[in-house]
Amino acid sequence: RLPDGLTVETVYLPEAARATVCVSTMVGCPFGCIFCATGQGGFTRNLSAAEIVEQVYRVQAAHPDRRVTNVVYMGMGEPLANYEAVLRSVRLLIHPLGLNLAQRHLTISTVGLVPGIERLAEEGLQVNLAISLHAATQRERAQLVPIAKKYDLDSLLAAARTFVRRTGR
Repeated sequence: RLPDGLTVETVYLPEAARATVCVSTMVGCPFGCIFCATGQGGFTRNLSAAEIVEQVYRVQAAHPDRRVTNVVYMGMGEPLANYEAVLRSVRLLIHPLGLNLAQRHLTISTVGLVPGIERLAEEGLQVNLAISLHAATQRERAQLVPIAKKYDLDSLLAAARTFVRRTGR
């Protein structure tokens, strides 16, 4: 529950070799993917960097016997549409005075915001990028993911190649 009474989902995924937290970046989502309950519920607001980071700290506090090792930005919302807060939260989580997480243990997921992928490629970070394609062809993808009408599969793949070339990730 957020200070304004709204709620988001945070998921703790404990495994033998790691402890992962899946964080939300928005209350709701404005992208309206037809298969997604969050997107179908509409968009209320972006989370602040503090609200994103607090999700990780709350999980860590609830599980003091296990150190959080990984964070995935795959919860409610489109991380690259809340770019500034997401990047600030990444920098806070990797900071030595924060949780001091390894950059390569953070994964930012996107439904295909090409400008955000291109911008992330220029940040000088070693985070992972996950792209939710949901279909192998442009025609099918555009039916499922409305943003695919604006950023087609070819431009998305080109942005992904740029990301790999710039980051080695």
